[in-house]
Amino acid sequence: MPSRNIPSARLRRIGSALRQARENRGITIETASRRYGRSTGWFSTLENGLHSIDRQELADLLDFYGVLDGPLRESLLHLASHKPGKSWERAYEGRISAAALDLAGLEKDAELIRNFEPCVVPGLLQTPDYARTLMAIGPARSIRNINALVAFRMARQKVLTRPDPPRYVAVISESVLHHQVGGLDVMHAQLRHLCVAARWGNVALHVLPNSAGSYLWLAGPFHLLSLRPPGNLTVSVVEQFTKSLFVEGEKEIALHEEIFSLLLDASLDEDASLKLIERLASRA
Repeated sequence: MPSRNIPSARLRRIGSALRQARENRGITIETASRRYGRSTGWFSTLENGLHSIDRQELADLLDFYGVLDGPLRESLLHLASHKPGKSWERAYEGRISAAALDLAGLEKDAELIRNFEPCVVPGLLQTPDYARTLMAIGPARSIRNINALVAFRMARQKVLTRPDPPRYVAVISESVLHHQVGGLDVMHAQLRHLCVAARWGNVALHVLPNSAGSYLWLAGPFHLLSLRPPGNLTVSVVEQFTKSLFVEGEKEIALHEEIFSLLLDASLDEDASLKLIERLASRA
């Protein structure tokens, strides 16, 4: 029986990943039910995040779907052990880490993504060369790891151009547009890509001008991801020094949404933001 009436972000993350694993194997819910020995209703509510699953049964189900040892399996088993309603942390790693997998999974389930970036172009809008330049900076970065990380980031971006994309609202600091990342050619291509993306119907790009620099003290980079039904869930992903913090408490979410609204109100509108980026791109 379902253990709760509405999903938590943690259960939605597990359920969504299990649905993807099942579909990757070309298995219908009916076939999974018959072979695994659980009802179709159990599979459906599990995949929608409407009931919990203990760590051992999750491990058995991952075995059933052929999900081998690696970041995804580790991530899901960690979440299955996590207390409902509590925030969870993910450490950054020099590979496609649990933090990246959790964020990408939530992006796929989102109907609205809001993102504030004070230092760099948002990941969902980065060009490969811009992303590669960023990822090359840091300890023990091998070419193999960088290539995998860039490929994963580009794969994440497909969420914005799929047939049913989420609404994406990004606020970036004007200083980001002036930073030299990878040289003039890389920055020119990046600025031109922002001009293209800003015209997509589901993307709203806003620049927080230098004249409103005092607003930068409000927050570091963070995402607000409002998930598709069932449930009315919003998750905040706060980027910290060496980790990401995934927050789903109602009071904390309300505060994060208020901060994003303040940043958005202080930013240029979409037309003015696009004109600024186009002007800078023409000079680059």
